[in-house]
Amino acid sequence: MKKKLFAGLLVILFALGSAFAQTPATPQPMTTKSALQYLRDEGVRAGWNMGNTMEALNSSRTRAVETAWGNPAATQQLLIGVKQSGFDIVRIGCTWIGHVGPAPDYRIDEVRLRRVAEIVNMVHIAGMKAIINIHHDGNYTSPPNTWGFLKFAEVTRGQADNNQVKDQLGKMWTQIANYFINYGDNLIFETMNEVHSGNWGSNAPQSEQDLLFEWNQTALNAIRATGGNNARRFVAVPGLGSTEPSTVIAAHNRGKLLPNDPAGGTDRLIVSVHFYAPWRFTVAGVIATQGSELIHTITQRELNDIDNEATHIKTVFIDNGIAVYYGEWGAPTNVRSSMNETIRNTHIDYIRRVATAARTNGIVPIVWDDGGNFKILDRSNGRPNRGLWADVLSAIRSAVGR
Repeated sequence: MKKKLFAGLLVILFALGSAFAQTPATPQPMTTKSALQYLRDEGVRAGWNMGNTMEALNSSRTRAVETAWGNPAATQQLLIGVKQSGFDIVRIGCTWIGHVGPAPDYRIDEVRLRRVAEIVNMVHIAGMKAIINIHHDGNYTSPPNTWGFLKFAEVTRGQADNNQVKDQLGKMWTQIANYFINYGDNLIFETMNEVHSGNWGSNAPQSEQDLLFEWNQTALNAIRATGGNNARRFVAVPGLGSTEPSTVIAAHNRGKLLPNDPAGGTDRLIVSVHFYAPWRFTVAGVIATQGSELIHTITQRELNDIDNEATHIKTVFIDNGIAVYYGEWGAPTNVRSSMNETIRNTHIDYIRRVATAARTNGIVPIVWDDGGNFKILDRSNGRPNRGLWADVLSAIRSAVGR
């Protein structure tokens, strides 16, 4: 009996493994709804980043390796746990370095594409939507950028050929789009991640907004040109650095954020914003947890800014039928146990405040979880296996009505 059960289990695992690797043989259904209406009707209230995984690089930054930054390979058990934890959409940052051939074809290794598809399939099997992108391919290092092709700083300074960058960007998105062409609306493409010249988009000249607009247009044109489901697939586009709502809004007001969509209008586009304000509390807070103390407090003005930024986004985008998600946001969860209860509660309150502001204003918050400083879920089972993680998750769930 045990042998039969074991043999049966092997058959099931083999079948699941085969399913994970397959892309749909025929086109899956596509909605005629706008991205904003689709996300609302599908009940997409909160998302989770599978951070530091498919965008992780080896020590020399010459090849993307899924486990290079300490997280285990993604499994179906993980993604089922993510769904059970209350999330509706998973952002899978994808770096392609070391898996792309030389010019003129820039052919992407099919093994890499297949692994991304396996994870997308596991997300879908768990009952969630998925987002894939071009993530760490040289997008924000200061010159000389020797390890990626998105040489934004170099192009702005005349040190790299913009046409060459756009050629590779377009050809890579053509391949990615063709590989995933039969997936339905439950797969969203995101053109790039946190592209900037070193200042995260803050006070950037208009020429940099114009350059990123060109790159977003190049990516979108390549996706749409593949036809099939990609002719109307939801595509998310970032502003400079992705990080400041004010930067994104400024670009939009100049007509230099959303590319001209061959699908017509803006119904199939989504604005991607990363929200890490105030910086000293979120990203800079990581440094404090590892060494010198940082004042882990939020001023009333900073709390008001969280609400005001979300309200401004609603006025500019949501109220005009344009969908927005916080592609990344969060605060460190590795605060030392020696920190007092007030500091701990401040972190939880911050999480609740951002998620509440997003939900109230129609923005989908996709929390950043890197498996380390910003860890929320255990990567073995997708559950919050520590007290602070559980409290952070509870704050998100309550804020979005879960």
